[in-house]
Amino acid sequence: MKRQIAEAGPLSAGSVVKKLAELFPGAVLMRLPVEITPLRTAGAGVKESTLIEFGTANEALFASKLPLEFAERVKIENSDGSLKAEASVVAVHLELGRRAVAVRFSEKIPNWIIR
Repeated sequence: MKRQIAEAGPLSAGSVVKKLAELFPGAVLMRLPVEITPLRTAGAGVKESTLIEFGTANEALFASKLPLEFAERVKIENSDGSLKAEASVVAVHLELGRRAVAVRFSEKIPNWIIR
C-alpha cells in the first residue's frame, strides 16, 4: 500500500528554503515539482511531493515535512522522468516548525543547471 505524505509547497519569498540557500553560493531560484522518497523507507511507500526551490550544479534545496536527517539518502524524481537521481542530505534548517533540506546528488546530473 502506497503512503503519501502531505504536499510541501513553497513558503514565501522569505521562506526557510531561501534562508538555507544563502549558504550555497551560486544557488539559482527554480520551481521544479518533484517526488522525494527516503531510501531507508523505499519499500514502505513513503513519498512526498514538493518543489525544488533552489539548486546549484550539485545540490537541490526544498521544503519538506519528512523527518530527513543529515547524510540520509533519498531518491528524487520529476513527473516526466527527466530527473531521476539519488542524493544525500547535506543540510537541514528548521524554523518555526518548517523544514528546509539541501541534498547533494550522488552523480553529476546532465542538463541540471547550465551556467
